[in-house]
Parts: sequence; structure tokens; C-alpha cells
Amino acid sequence: MKPVRSRIGIVIGMCALLSLLGSNTVSAAEDAESIWTTLGFKFSGSADVAYTHNFNNPNTNLNQLRIFDSQANSFVPHMMVIGVERPAMAGSAMDRLGFRARIGFGADARYSRARTNYQPGTDNNELDVQELYAEYIVPVGNGLKIQAGEMYPLTGFEVVNSYENPNFSRSFTFGLAQPFAVTGIRFIYPFTSWATLSMGVNNGWDNIEDDNRSKTFEYLVALTPHEKFGVSIYGTYGSEQSNGNAIDGQAGVGVCVNGATRCDPSAKRTVVGAVITIKPTDKDTIVLEPYYGNEGNASEQSKSHNARWNAFLAYYTHDFNDQQQPHAFSYRMRGEIFEDAGGARTCIGGTNVNGGADTCATFPGAVGFAPLDGAFNTATGRGTRQTLWEGTFTFQYKPAPSLITRAEFRYDKSGQNVFLYGQRPTNHQETLAFHVIYLF
Repeated sequence: MKPVRSRIGIVIGMCALLSLLGSNTVSAAEDAESIWTTLGFKFSGSADVAYTHNFNNPNTNLNQLRIFDSQANSFVPHMMVIGVERPAMAGSAMDRLGFRARIGFGADARYSRARTNYQPGTDNNELDVQELYAEYIVPVGNGLKIQAGEMYPLTGFEVVNSYENPNFSRSFTFGLAQPFAVTGIRFIYPFTSWATLSMGVNNGWDNIEDDNRSKTFEYLVALTPHEKFGVSIYGTYGSEQSNGNAIDGQAGVGVCVNGATRCDPSAKRTVVGAVITIKPTDKDTIVLEPYYGNEGNASEQSKSHNARWNAFLAYYTHDFNDQQQPHAFSYRMRGEIFEDAGGARTCIGGTNVNGGADTCATFPGAVGFAPLDGAFNTATGRGTRQTLWEGTFTFQYKPAPSLITRAEFRYDKSGQNVFLYGQRPTNHQETLAFHVIYLF
């Protein structure tokens, strides 16, 4: 009986020790969490996967001219995002100091990484630093916030991460004609509770390292005179074309091909737009976004060699119940028209332009306007002049506040045969997507 008693004693002792260690571990974790909370650190993240079906069944398995949801008839682990931040706040010198860092992993990072040229010319690296900046509030007047590093741009309504947008798919305008990120310095000053001015200087669109010898100026005027109405006017101005040292296939030769688009580092790009938000009821939100862009010496489609692109987008969201409660249900709709008058933004190829792949189909009869394969021609600077339309209809259901599910139908239309129906070029495509997002 003695050995049995000793074994029982050993087991009881081990259980007591494990219990003590466990309580210490929990206590340490709680202490660590308490310290992080006291310091003002905030952790967040998301993970989203989706299946997208293209009713045209393109033989390339690509949804033409899409960004992030370009994989047709496929299950895709789109993105896992991990972020940590300490927002700067008015108060002591320590309170006024903050930062933000967000990293994305997954298939979507191939495109955002290529666009921000962490590694130009490749799109198979599934890690992307989305944001990495420090901020400080200077105690002047109402508080001047200064941010420096890589940040989301001031232009546009949509952003990279799908859960921050009303729809699963991104618009043509965002994917083809707006930056994903900028690297530089930004100044933000709230004149009143309803008027804020943001201004900054950066390396240019999507440039972690500058690709020319000039900088781009950005601005945003945000006005919210009423809780049911707001307007943000944004714009950028600067030289965006490469001097041949970084992107668009020119790195191999080191210089720009004469006449090639985006290879005149002295040419200026001007963009202006607005995001108008209207809330007619507590459950309904309307967002309108007019958008205009122009760039010198960027197109062979016109005698002036200027490229012009413009768009108009309309978003409508109806919340059937409280979106912060379980079983929240809402309907979202987006309509868009995007005109690429100079052929500089669509069907021009290049990993840093439309997300890592030239997905335009062949369209016969386009000789004189673009190569027959729909790709950008560096010798002539010609792209595909066209007008794009799309209508997107999204139903969102949240079984829990941290879980988002979406079903989305989208119809795309073009003035050119840039889509595929099997192997045959066509001017339309329809997709149906099912999307799941977990927030943590």
C-alpha cells in the first residue's frame, strides 16, 4: 500500500503545482494585458475568405479588370490582417505620441505589395505592410496632428481591406485609378468640430521608394456641417511617371522608351474628387463620389498626349437592424461608370498598375488603338480606350458582431471586348461571390 500512497501523493502534489503555475500564468497574462491597455495599445485583426463564380467561365480563370477578386471559380484565402496601434490623443507629451502598424498576409497581399513596389515586377509574395507610421499632436490651437510613414491615401472612398468597404469587390475606380498607399508626411488640423484640413507631401502613388526626383502633394477638406450630411473634397498633384529606374518594365534598360507612357518624370498628374455622404434616415446611407484625373504625356490616344480618366460612383446601404448586435442584416448597392478616355489606366499591363496581371482579353479590330493582345505597348504608349460600367449588389449578414458573411452579385460592362466568355472576347461579365470575414 505504501507505493500506492506515495504515487497518490505525487499526483496530488503535481496537480497542486500545476494549479499554482496555471494561476500564475493567467495572472501574468492579465497583468500583461493590463499594461498594454494602460499604455493605450490597441490590437486588431481580420481574416477573410471567399468563393467567386464567373458565369462566363473564362478559360484564363481570371475575372478581367478586377482587383483582389481576380480569381474566377476559385476558393481564395484573401487576407489576414494584424494590426497594433496607439492613437495619439490630446493630453500629456506621452499621450500626444502614437503610431499605427498593419500587416496583411494572403492572396490579396500579392496585389497590394506589387502596387506599393516592395518588390517590383513580382506578385507572388503574400506579405504586405499596409500601414506603418508614427504620429504626434502638436499642442497648437486645436491640436496639429503630424503623421510620417506609410499611410492610406486621402483620395477615394474605398480602401484595401474588404471589411472596411461596403462591398466585397472593389470598384474599377479604386483598382485602376487610385493609389493604395502613400509614403511621406501629413498634417491634419481640425479647425472646428465639423471642419478638418489634411495636407501632405509624399513619394507619389504607391511608392515606398520614390521612382523619380519629384514629390506629390495631397489634400483633403472634410466638412460635416450636419450629422446627416458630410462632404470631403480630395486631390493630388505631382509627377508620378518613372524616370526608368523602378517600374513598368523599364528597370531592365534603365531608361524610358521614347513615347512610352508613365516615363516622363516631368509630367504632372492631377486628381480631384469628392466623397459626399447623406443619411436620409438612421438606417439608410448614400455615398456619392465624383472623380477626375489628368496626366501629361501619358497617352498616345490624343494629339495632346494627355491622359484623362473620370468616374462617378454611387453607394447605397440599408441596415435592417442594429449592426452592432447579433443577426445584423443589411443591403448594399454600388453603381459606377469609369471612362478611360486616353487608354492610360485600363488594359495596359504591368504589375504595378492593375494589380499584378494584365487581364484584358483580345479584342479584334482594335489595331491603331491597342495591341491585339490587349497589353500595353511600350513603343507607342497605347492602351485600351474604353468606358466601363458596373452594378454591384451585396447582402450582408452578421451572425455575431465579429463575424461577417456576404453574398454579392456583380455585372460588368465595357465599350470594348475586354472580357472573356470561355475563349471568346466579349463586352460583359457577371460574377457571384460568397464572402466570410472574421474580426478579432
